[in-house]
Amino acid sequence: MVSADVVVIGGGIVGTSAAAFLADAGKRVILIEREGLASAASGANSGVVQHPFDPVLAGLYRATIELYRELSLTSTSFKLAERPSGMLFVTEHEDAARHQGSTVAAQFPELSADVLGGAALQALDPALAPDLWACRVDIGYPVWPGASTYAYASLAEERSATIRQGRAATLNREGGAVTGVTVNGERIDADQVLVAAGPWSPELIDPTRQWQPIRALWGAVVEVELADPPRYVLEQAGIEASIGTDAMENERPDHDFSLVSMPGVSVVGSTFLAQAPNPRDWQEPILRLAAKFVPGVVDAPIRGVRACPRPLSADGRPLIGALPGRDGLYICAGHGPWGISTGPASAHMVVDLMMGRDPAIPRELSPGRFGPLPD
Repeated sequence: MVSADVVVIGGGIVGTSAAAFLADAGKRVILIEREGLASAASGANSGVVQHPFDPVLAGLYRATIELYRELSLTSTSFKLAERPSGMLFVTEHEDAARHQGSTVAAQFPELSADVLGGAALQALDPALAPDLWACRVDIGYPVWPGASTYAYASLAEERSATIRQGRAATLNREGGAVTGVTVNGERIDADQVLVAAGPWSPELIDPTRQWQPIRALWGAVVEVELADPPRYVLEQAGIEASIGTDAMENERPDHDFSLVSMPGVSVVGSTFLAQAPNPRDWQEPILRLAAKFVPGVVDAPIRGVRACPRPLSADGRPLIGALPGRDGLYICAGHGPWGISTGPASAHMVVDLMMGRDPAIPRELSPGRFGPLPD
């Protein structure tokens, strides 16, 4: 029999950062990942840390930026730029750009959104097609997908956490308490268990699947090699409407444009689907739409296409905290498309709770808002 102070289930950005924070606090930590580190949304995302435009999540985003700056000081594999590259919400219609700008300005005036089009926009970013409009916002940090997850995993191991990959875990219960996990028939006793398994978190917590506040929202993206990539992170104006919780109920037949460039590669997307897609089926539609905004996409060599399940909660916000009716069991999951943008701060918050500190978790993020777990 093996024992630990805490077992963390899930090897994405939330699980690895939580393991690093717990180990730094002196806890004996075992992290269990059923496939590989960053094997889902944490490693197959578009690769940008960005503002979520949600007043509750904005605080998590700002705290995550600070945590990434700390990580950049010690990591050789992850670096966050001093300043954001900037984001352009692009559209073919002036009124859509102005609506995007007024929406951002009303909620977050400190972001200094401004609207421009025509020659002024092309001078700002020559990669864009003519006759477009855009809302420019000072946000958006391009990062290599998976880099922050691997960096936190390395940090966790440096702090003596144990990471086991390729193994699935089930929870051990004694009455109303969770006492650890079982992995491949091996029992691991633990005082606390943190579930950070993305869209698979609910079925781990409730195998009967009566409690399902988180589901997968699938995103497909295409990697291309642009000769002259855009200077800014690009998103189609109004794209946040495609990330709404209604997308969990019905597969959307359409998709929206986004593009994030890093040295040598640009990631183009994205879809918002309730069911797992065949990524190849979406390659042509994604690139056809992208060419309306960035004509260079037409001739760009294609490096690959991939899809990942974003763990979207029923109200679009993560679940952070203790599970009602399950002593010793905690959850940190359901971040949707904002995992790498808000995950580390979420993990830090739940770790503070597990350590007996008072992290003041907003009630809007309480797991109890979705009702009690079935007995």
